[in-house]
Amino acid sequence: MEYIARDARAEDATDIAKLCYLAGRSHLTLSMYDLMVPGLPGMTDERIAAMADIIATGEPSWLSYRHYHVIEADGCVASGLATFKSEDADNKQLGKALASVGWSNLEMLKMVLRLRVWKEPGRLPGFLIIENVATFDEYRGRGFTTELLARAAQRAREGGLDGLQLVVMLGNEPAIRAYEKVGFEHDKTVESRRFEKAFSSPGACRMVLRF
Repeated sequence: MEYIARDARAEDATDIAKLCYLAGRSHLTLSMYDLMVPGLPGMTDERIAAMADIIATGEPSWLSYRHYHVIEADGCVASGLATFKSEDADNKQLGKALASVGWSNLEMLKMVLRLRVWKEPGRLPGFLIIENVATFDEYRGRGFTTELLARAAQRAREGGLDGLQLVVMLGNEPAIRAYEKVGFEHDKTVESRRFEKAFSSPGACRMVLRF
């Protein structure tokens, strides 16, 4: 199989949206993006199209394709992840991106209320943030995530950062073991009854790879 690692492009937005949805779902049934984007739960055409619009818009946000990196195998997007610094993850930036694709203030407020159940351990300053790590089923087991993480580590080192950080849902043991294998360590865990009721997972764990 021929493959290349490259920065994402705007035309990858639909594939990126699907990978983000899978990452937000982790090993469970409900995805974080089921809360973010309204509609029936699941990877529906409507939800993926709405996510793709946000990803492809010219307004920068942590969801932008500009922060995403992919493995392209035999001409198809197979795997990907996003990397960005904390200053790229401002909620105001996301709000501008949503507004640019037609979201009203009321729709954004409703989104914020839906997402109140989502709890994360927060972000460490000085570390490159890794998000939306996923590989399509047919390409798993080929080491694509490991390669993308290695490239992310190289970018972080070149940028003078202290390491990498990511968040994984508790109970996703395959992912946790894979991250541990490349040097990530458990750093902080947040648990919530509301989170567990919504996602059937007690919470989420921040993992870090320190240089």
